[in-house]
Amino acid sequence: PPALVLPRRVAPATPGPEQVTAAAAALSLLQSRLKGPSWKVTRLARKARRALRALGGVDPAAHPALAAPFAALMAHVVRPKAEGRLPLRHALGLLSAVDVAAFQRATQVWTAAPAGLAPTGVAAARTLGDPELALRVTALLAERPDLRDGSEDAWAKRWTVLKPHVEAHLGSAGSSLAAFVGGVDAGGDAHLSKRLARLGA
Repeated sequence: PPALVLPRRVAPATPGPEQVTAAAAALSLLQSRLKGPSWKVTRLARKARRALRALGGVDPAAHPALAAPFAALMAHVVRPKAEGRLPLRHALGLLSAVDVAAFQRATQVWTAAPAGLAPTGVAAARTLGDPELALRVTALLAERPDLRDGSEDAWAKRWTVLKPHVEAHLGSAGSSLAAFVGGVDAGGDAHLSKRLARLGA
């Protein structure tokens, strides 16, 4: 059978300096408002994601204007709430708009965080052994349709597209989707448990 090819996450583009500057400004603004109302954080996170997508999937670390604000936001995923915490689902939305190398760096920071701050599910997804699949699976696990992050139908469609790739990858390593899902510790997170059940359904 023909090899499975993952669809692109971001359309290719050749960004100009103005677009890079706009994305950097959107990231900095988001960071400065992390202590604000959740609806405002969500709105600014979506704006920053759109600005990043316009860059065509760049690695933020390759652009001096983006490197620092992007890394700072990823670090805020594991900051105490009093310091302004970036919800994991928003961080993964930003990571889904850039090169997968940024996800690899972010997960290293998150999994090294003190107990209680490291987001659940991230370490398990990394065990897939494929950064691109890990990013997409982690994003699906973190998505919250109940908080107006898309819809259940849209979530199901994305998983339908991704599932054959995950199953093929796990199968080639002598594992299975059921084994992967069963090996993820939800850490008492009811939402994560629900998402895992949907993955294994």
